[in-house]
Amino acid sequence: MSNITVLCADGVIHRSLRKAMDECDGILLMETEGGGESLILQQARDLRPDVFLMSGPLDAPHSLSLLARLKVLSPETRIIVFFDFCSHREIIDALSHGIKGCIKKTSPATEWPKAIRVVHEGNYWIPRQLLVESLDWMLNNSGNEGQLPDSKPKILTAREWEVIHWVKQGMTNKEIARQLAISDTTVKTHLQHIYGKLEIRRRLRLPLA
Repeated sequence: MSNITVLCADGVIHRSLRKAMDECDGILLMETEGGGESLILQQARDLRPDVFLMSGPLDAPHSLSLLARLKVLSPETRIIVFFDFCSHREIIDALSHGIKGCIKKTSPATEWPKAIRVVHEGNYWIPRQLLVESLDWMLNNSGNEGQLPDSKPKILTAREWEVIHWVKQGMTNKEIARQLAISDTTVKTHLQHIYGKLEIRRRLRLPLA
């Protein structure tokens, strides 16, 4: 099986990840040429990495510019953002831009390779407590005027509502699977469908009250 190719736009994160990796990770961390955003994007276009790592915050003009251009140059690349501070606001904002993973910079670098593998497989990497807070906010504010106007939580199935309920109780995917007598993979699939039905990934700007 081929290595997961990773391109990192942040020198500090690149060095920390390099130190944390070992030969068993199955991850190829591409060397960056330096020189700023233009050269990083040129590398993304030429190398088409599986996963791209960048720093937040996402409301910074250079971050939005980098995201927009990356999606054009390498649309299949999955993106993980590292935050100095992360709350449900940052999570919702990240999901609205199609980002697959959110990591706190203060988290152990030894966990980052696992996050890269999870995101490469097409899943999300979001701290569970922040996932709970984000779902809470989305569901509690979906009916407010001017907030998530196209989202329709009523289109969620009874099973998806069950999954949300147990996520909000702090259960892990494995615990939810046992509770509902389904597989871990099915739980992950339900969570993917919930995000899709709430149209989180497609909305470029979400009002965050």
